[in-house]
Amino acid sequence: MNEEKTVDKMLTIINEKSIWHKIKTFFKGIFTKNIENSNQESNEEVTEIRENKQKNEFIETIRNIEDEEIKLLKLQQKFENGEIKEEDLTKDQEKLLCALYDRQIEELKKSNERRKQKLFEFRKQMQKTSG
Repeated sequence: MNEEKTVDKMLTIINEKSIWHKIKTFFKGIFTKNIENSNQESNEEVTEIRENKQKNEFIETIRNIEDEEIKLLKLQQKFENGEIKEEDLTKDQEKLLCALYDRQIEELKKSNERRKQKLFEFRKQMQKTSG
């Protein structure tokens, strides 16, 4: 039994030293690397495609928001110029316009407060330099 194991070990050692075994392992190594590289490249491509898709969807969402905002501002301008009457507006358009006016009013209030603060600070500085 021990002799058979020894003979088997010797045969595998001889086989591992043979030229055919070396050629076989060489080609296995090449093809294994190619398969791994192609899998890695395909994973990178899939990741890149996903990222591009997400970027494009985000950009499209921003464009849609900008388009809606521009349409609303044009509607506001037409309404203020008298080209469109209140009766001509739908309920949704009225709500959107009211919300737009509310936002603009709030922005103006904030802007006025900032200007008041700047004027107040400027006045303090003037009093310190003159006093």
